[in-house]
Amino acid sequence: MNYLTHDRPHLFDTPTGMQTGVLTTSWPVDRPPLTVQSGVAWHYTSLSALDSIVRSQELWATNWRATNDSSEFRHGIGFLGDAWAALEQVGEVDERTRALLAEAGPIENYVEYFDDVHILCAAREQDSPYQWNSYAGGSDGVALALDLRVPLVSDVDDRPRRREDPELFGMQWLKVIYSERQKRLAAARFVREINEDVRGGMEVTVETLVALNVLTALNFKHQGFRHERETRCVALCAGVDLQHMPRTPAKTIVPWKGSPDYGEEKHRPLPITEVMIGPRTPPESIGRVREAFLSAGLPVVPVTRSSLPFR
Repeated sequence: MNYLTHDRPHLFDTPTGMQTGVLTTSWPVDRPPLTVQSGVAWHYTSLSALDSIVRSQELWATNWRATNDSSEFRHGIGFLGDAWAALEQVGEVDERTRALLAEAGPIENYVEYFDDVHILCAAREQDSPYQWNSYAGGSDGVALALDLRVPLVSDVDDRPRRREDPELFGMQWLKVIYSERQKRLAAARFVREINEDVRGGMEVTVETLVALNVLTALNFKHQGFRHERETRCVALCAGVDLQHMPRTPAKTIVPWKGSPDYGEEKHRPLPITEVMIGPRTPPESIGRVREAFLSAGLPVVPVTRSSLPFR
């Protein structure tokens, strides 16, 4: 079934002794096109950012309002709005579902329900010309191979809390859908399954209903971006004051770190399995990449070079 774990949050022990409550997605791999990604995806960035990522073991995510897609969320939520309307038109919406939808308010405002909505992106294509030009151009581009099987946890343990509720939803790598037909099918399947869950007696809160719709909408992108072949983690944050990246407070936070090893005092390192230096990046940068891992006390991962013949 395509829904979050509703009953209770997963609790992650943090290095400061606090616990982070997380409601994770559970989209099974046998129910495409809403698919949990496995294998490896590539996070394209700069050599200087690599130094910071390896040293801090943090990946910065982008606020949904600051992505390169000006229709982010609005595009996907339109498909879900149409799917809910179609289900209502044929008289299949359960009364309890209808009550939840009424309490949640207009679907186009769902994203405002959360204090922060941020996206961590990676590409399923290795050595992509588009990704190099768009996200890792110039003479210091690199791409980090991330093992998608390793869970990430959001770095909120030191943030002031404004309430006791679990503060995060999401946090799995999900395949982005570009096909108009697949988006319509996925939206229709999604609303039917949520409606059936409610009809069957599952306890679904308004917050969970809204979160499920937002997570789904943010994995629907305009087909004009299909060449990105993106997979993404979405974090919906509520009730926590998050740290903003210096100089760009409207854009990003620092939510993503390696998952904690229980019983130990530090997080498991971020699952970087390989680093590729860009087609315009000098070959001697391979040494800088290796030094970054050694300086951080981490095993050196394989370092390769792009095969693209860019000038």
